[in-house]
Amino acid sequence: MPPTATYEQIKAYQNQVEKNKIKPNELSSCPRCHLESIFFKLHAYRERRFLVIVDLLVKAVYCTLVRFRCTDCGKTITRYPDFAIPHKHYTRQTIEGLSKSYVENDQTTYQDAVVINNAVPERPISGQALAPSSIHRWISTLAALIIAHQQASKKSLQQNPAAQLGSHLEPIQIPEKKYKTYHRQRLLLLCRWFFTIQDFLKIGFHQVCNKKSV
Repeated sequence: MPPTATYEQIKAYQNQVEKNKIKPNELSSCPRCHLESIFFKLHAYRERRFLVIVDLLVKAVYCTLVRFRCTDCGKTITRYPDFAIPHKHYTRQTIEGLSKSYVENDQTTYQDAVVINNAVPERPISGQALAPSSIHRWISTLAALIIAHQQASKKSLQQNPAAQLGSHLEPIQIPEKKYKTYHRQRLLLLCRWFFTIQDFLKIGFHQVCNKKSV
C-alpha cells in the first residue's frame, strides 16, 4: 500500500473543523512575543487541496486548515493536521515515506523512490506521473522544517540525542553519488539524522510543522 493519508483521515479532520474542535494547544508559543498558544484566538479558515494516492492514482480531496491569532501581538499561525506539511499538496505520509526511502537507502535514486509496487502514481485524467524531482524538493522542505524547529526550540536537537544514543548510532553518512554540492549533502545528512532518531525523540514532522509557526 503506498504511503498516503486516506480520505477517511482527511474527512475526519474536516468534521472536527466543522464542529469547532480544533484548538491551538499543539502550537508553540508565539514566535514574535512568546505568548503561550492557549491564549490564541480563532482567526480564519483556509481551504487546501490535498493529493492522496488510491490504487496508484493521485486524487484530490479538500480540507480546511485553521489559523489562529496571537491576542498579544496579532501574529497569525496555521494549525497543521497530522497529514499536512506547509505549502505541499501531497500528504505528510507520502512526502515523509518516499523521502525516507531515498535518504535511507544508499542505492535508491530519485527515479526509484517514486516507484510503488512496480508502478509510479499518476493523475487519473491527465496521466501525469509523480515526478522524481518532487522527492528532491520534498527533502529540501523537510530539512527546512527541521532547521526551523531547531531554531524555534532555541537549541540544537542534535546535542542531547547524539549524546544519549552514543554508540547505538553509527556515524551518519551520505554516498557522494547522491549530491553534487556541500549544501545538498548537509540537507540529506540532516534528514537522514532526523529519520534515524525519530523514534528515539518521539517526534515527527507533524509536531515539527506545528512548532514552525508559519
